[in-house]
Amino acid sequence: MRRKKQDYKVRELYELNPIRYKSERKKEFNRIIVRDENNTKRARRARRIKKIILTLMIIVGITFIIYPTILRYIGERSSQQLMEEFEDNLEDENEEEMDVEEEETKEPSSLSQEDADTLSKEEVIGIIKIEVIDIKYPILEGTSGDVLNKGIGHLSETAGIGEAGNCVLCGHNGSRSGTFFTPLNNVQIGDLVEILDKKGNNHIYKIVKTHVVGPRDNSIKDTDGTEKLTLFTCAEHGTKRFVCECVPVEGENKGKESGK
Repeated sequence: MRRKKQDYKVRELYELNPIRYKSERKKEFNRIIVRDENNTKRARRARRIKKIILTLMIIVGITFIIYPTILRYIGERSSQQLMEEFEDNLEDENEEEMDVEEEETKEPSSLSQEDADTLSKEEVIGIIKIEVIDIKYPILEGTSGDVLNKGIGHLSETAGIGEAGNCVLCGHNGSRSGTFFTPLNNVQIGDLVEILDKKGNNHIYKIVKTHVVGPRDNSIKDTDGTEKLTLFTCAEHGTKRFVCECVPVEGENKGKESGK
């Protein structure tokens, strides 16, 4: 087996036995190689420390890589559960109304089980869907960090869903908890936005304008009293806001009654 340099050193015979080898002191041929136990222990300790450090670096690296994925999964799963409960509750309400009306021919609810489950959540006030960018999230009241990590937030001081006035919704851009409004800047004029409210009414809006404003620009909440939907999210690394202004699509189904 090959000797490791740090485990051995050259020793004089004189150093090992000064009395016997006194006359041979300092002669080249009287030198021998002996094992240095101190160096061996230090080398072993250094190797163990290196292995520990390398293992810790690997663990930290793997954690750093998968942590955002874990957060994204948890956030998306939370949003999905909210929508499922909301839809389930709405489904139950629809069935109760049909029983009270005693219809001879009962039509099944147009809501999917998933939407009904989401709408059943007390904190959820609706579901927003923008098909062109493939997003669907629950709408919650308020804009706190907890709310925006679960879905899309409704500015409480603005009009409610489907009401006269400007209904303003906001969502995260680039959040680790979900996609939310990250791809919002990919929409085009004329794209449709669907919102399902707590009563089961489906509101269809068309995007008529997109623009960027400053982070403190409150003009996004302006209203002239007519029904309008405004969506916004962060832009340019949080220094701006990307805004979408939407108006109701005339002639679209705005309530359950129109489907009878």
